[in-house]
Amino acid sequence: MKRASAPDAGAGRRRRRGFWSERELRLVDRLAALHHQLDALHQERAALISYVARLHGGDVTAERTGWSLVHVHTAAGRLSWRVAPDDWHLFAGLSERPPAPAPAASAPPHVRTAETNTRLSFLHLHRRPNMSGAKRG
Repeated sequence: MKRASAPDAGAGRRRRRGFWSERELRLVDRLAALHHQLDALHQERAALISYVARLHGGDVTAERTGWSLVHVHTAAGRLSWRVAPDDWHLFAGLSERPPAPAPAASAPPHVRTAETNTRLSFLHLHRRPNMSGAKRG
């Protein structure tokens, strides 16, 4: 098959090669804004995980990838999350465990996430660890 020559390759387009249209520039700006929002959400998520870990007691395991695995031990069961290296400072002071070998038959990530979210949703049924037995008014 014969390839089109350079002048013919862009036939029908009004811009020269190497220049972005206004629409493409708007899309790039929008994508950058979405990435910024996503980063902020990840930081907020890590802060909430840190709060739950300190409230119920938890530990951190460093993974070979640089990410950390946070385990929280609650009355509803063990909760686990993976946390980015950029958020490690939020977990300073939690006990650290050595990396455990990966189990041979580990559940898929979406199943582990569902289990963690289900256990998290059941925490309201258990006595809150930071409240005394006396009723607060």
